[in-house]
Amino acid sequence: MNQENPKSWEEMLLKYKFAKTILEAQLQILLKEHEHKTGKNCVEHIKSRLKTESSILKKLESKGYAKTVENVEKHIHDIVGFRIVCSFLSDVYDIVNLIKNSNYFKLREENDYITNPKDSGYISYHLNILVPIYLEEKLEYVEAEVQVRTVAMDFWASLDHKLQYKLPKEIPVYLERELLSCSDEIKILDTKMQRLYDIVKKYTG
Repeated sequence: MNQENPKSWEEMLLKYKFAKTILEAQLQILLKEHEHKTGKNCVEHIKSRLKTESSILKKLESKGYAKTVENVEKHIHDIVGFRIVCSFLSDVYDIVNLIKNSNYFKLREENDYITNPKDSGYISYHLNILVPIYLEEKLEYVEAEVQVRTVAMDFWASLDHKLQYKLPKEIPVYLERELLSCSDEIKILDTKMQRLYDIVKKYTG
């Protein structure tokens, strides 16, 4: 491994651990406050993960970059990852706006793969945010990726991920079509469930 300064590498990894801890706490605060104000819980569950050192190095290698701290911070955007799974489409956008409007984070990039799904059929909303880390000597911002999606979208993405590991590099055309078809059905299901939810809200206030 090309580590020009092992101590710098360890310090970098430590900052990402701090960012995960801080982001977890801040998201809980945001979501609990939102639940208190609106009287509804939009979130089914939250998952988080921190990429391992070997996974980070493997990704750098696949992108063709030298294994340095600078390249990690510049080119790897999902070392800290959170997935927020919601019940309905409207909940997804409520949570997205909640995070975007927070004064605590800085928004680096967003990708609405719900409106514009990936070619594979993948659907989700991605936010890349900068999390403030207060160290002894200075304030730093560490990048993290937050994915927000419905239960149905999460179901598709989870099974697609498992299938991809079992498939060869060149996916047969008919399998691609089937995966896209399932993705389309997921979108239809989410739209139907949202419509039913809107009807129910009229009766419950």
